[in-house]
Amino acid sequence: MKKVIFAVMLVACMVTVAVAADHANSVARPGVVAGSKMPAHPFVHTKAIEAAATKIIISDAADDVVNVYNTSGHELAQLTGFSLPQGLATDAKGTLYVADTENSRIQVYTSPYKKAPKTLSDSGQYPAGVSVFNNGEYVAVTNIISTSDGPGSVTIYKNGKAGSPISNSDFARVYFCAFDKSGNLYVDGENSSGDFQVGEIAKVTKGGTKWTTLTIGNSIEFPGGVQVTTKGLIAIDDQEAATVYSYNPPKKGSLGSPVDTTAITGSSDAVTFAFTSTNTDLWTADASNANSAEYAYPKGGSAITTISVGGEPIGAAVVPAEIP
Repeated sequence: MKKVIFAVMLVACMVTVAVAADHANSVARPGVVAGSKMPAHPFVHTKAIEAAATKIIISDAADDVVNVYNTSGHELAQLTGFSLPQGLATDAKGTLYVADTENSRIQVYTSPYKKAPKTLSDSGQYPAGVSVFNNGEYVAVTNIISTSDGPGSVTIYKNGKAGSPISNSDFARVYFCAFDKSGNLYVDGENSSGDFQVGEIAKVTKGGTKWTTLTIGNSIEFPGGVQVTTKGLIAIDDQEAATVYSYNPPKKGSLGSPVDTTAITGSSDAVTFAFTSTNTDLWTADASNANSAEYAYPKGGSAITTISVGGEPIGAAVVPAEIP
């Protein structure tokens, strides 16, 4: 149904520069319309990147670029060569991992992002989210759907080598993921009816492949990014409610009710978010507002800082990274 809606909307938008984001491979909430196309100007300001204490990295799926900013909003780099870049992750070394969705690959850039990236092939899949463990020894990739329109899955890479995709019949579309400090992986997405799903693949870094569907004690309308805090809380973004909910680790197949509810006031469609290394604030990638905003965590409220990105921000990452 979403594909049909997208096809109709795409035809309607052919006379404009705005393209609807709710096609089959996008993790933005349906109905979001990307901003105007902007010219890509690939560059890397190496000295500025090395000098910046904190870097905010945002993928722009409308313009097929990934942008690097300092906390004042000055652009330090623009990386190109993607087709619908979405989820991002960084590790303790500042290495950047990009889910290059429609190219079916993960692009891996070492800081300061000047050299050509290493490629992790994700053949036959549309990768949407990415998470890393132990500085990239393990890379988890959530495949929203397969390139043959099959259900979503998770691919685990160990030292650059891909394992077989892991699937769960409760998940028709798989969006984002996050490792905890023990190597368990948390995943969200939707079932075949379009209802929110969250799950855990336990002990992934020890070869675990069992994917358990979890329940929660509240409602999430449209799933967004997943992160794990330094205290072990599982944080999930509800794109429609403009809220990040944080849960204790699962017990008996349930995350229970949120222990923290963080309102990201003013957000219109924060698809993903990333914690800073202090775990006291987070940065969003807001597809509808075409910006990235900083919010206090877990207090929430109005944005502390806003960076104008343009296009359709989808993925967010921060350097130095927050490591559970």
